[in-house]
This record gives sequence, C-alpha cells and structure tokens, in this order.
Amino acid sequence: MPVTWGEVKQATLQKLFAAQDPLTRNEAAIRYTEGMPQAANEGLALLCAENLPLRRCVSVTVTADGPRAVELAQLAPDFWRAGEPEAYRKEEGRLFCAGGFAFAAGRLLIPPHWRGEYEIWYDAAPPRLSAETPDEEELPLEQQAAVILPLYMASQLYKDDDSALATAYRNEFEAARAALRGLNTGVRAESWASLSGWT
Repeated sequence: MPVTWGEVKQATLQKLFAAQDPLTRNEAAIRYTEGMPQAANEGLALLCAENLPLRRCVSVTVTADGPRAVELAQLAPDFWRAGEPEAYRKEEGRLFCAGGFAFAAGRLLIPPHWRGEYEIWYDAAPPRLSAETPDEEELPLEQQAAVILPLYMASQLYKDDDSALATAYRNEFEAARAALRGLNTGVRAESWASLSGWT
C-alpha cells in the first residue's frame, strides 16, 4: 500500500515527540516540520541509490536509418542513471529479451540489428520534496523502505537537540537499510557488443 508524504511526516514527529498525536501546531513541531523536506530528500537519495532503485521504463522505436545513440534524459525526464542493464523487444503484445545494446554516459547505444519497438529500463530519480509538497502525495517507495525513512529524518532533525538519540536513530536506519533487498529487475540478455570493433 502506498505511503503518503503526510504519513511519513507524522511518523517522524512521533519519533521526535513520542506523542500520540504529534501534529499539534506547537513551535517545536513547526520547526521540525520545516526541516523535513531536506532530511527526506537525503534519505530518499540514500535508499534509491544503494538499496531500492526506482525502476522505470520508456519505449524506443528503432528504424533502419534512425540514430544509433539516444540520450535517455530526453526520453525520460526523471532519468537518473542506467542502473541494471535491461531491454526488451515488443512484438505482438509480448516482450522478448533484447541484446547487443549498451549504456554510455547516459546514452543508449543501439545495435545495428535492432528494428521496431523496444522497452528500455532505467533508474529514475527520487522525487524532490519541498514545503509545497501536499501531504496527500504518494511517495514511490516500497513499504520496506517507507517505514525506515522516518528514522533517517528523525536522526537529522534531532542532531542539535539530542545527539545521542539522533545517533541511535541513524544506527537503526543503517541497520534496517543494510537488510533491505531489492526486487528482481527482470531478465537480461546475456550478450555484449564491442564498441571498438574488437572481436
């Protein structure tokens, strides 16, 4: 079940105040809430970079006279990095492993034999949260990552008030993060292509 930004904020305040209803608009709660977007962005970057990347796909149509290199950022505005190499050829509603491609400096290098429509997978950038982000916005995180994000946020927000508790929260976050397991990213084609012509 998706988690919302408001739920993450509430869970973080519960750790900071250990209260039943921490969203009362007192001065301390307001101060912590104002610092939450930056703390959340840092935590999201850590989780998505090393543990559970946000896998997305984009379609590419290849013709005989088409380009042999395509900037992935032009095809997918949320492109962050290539991640696990993964590509499929679409044919009659089915997907078939596509080989011979490569990623280089954010570009998809298309082999000469490709024709038709292909599905290219990549790692998307995590969303950038701000003070204007509505509480109802769903975060694109798996449940196992969403439940530990408040630990990281609390560890950063509590540094000045209680360094010992902040350290304990950070240690708990890192232990839980180390135990995270990413989902299988799918079948890959076990083939390669020489860019220099060497065989």
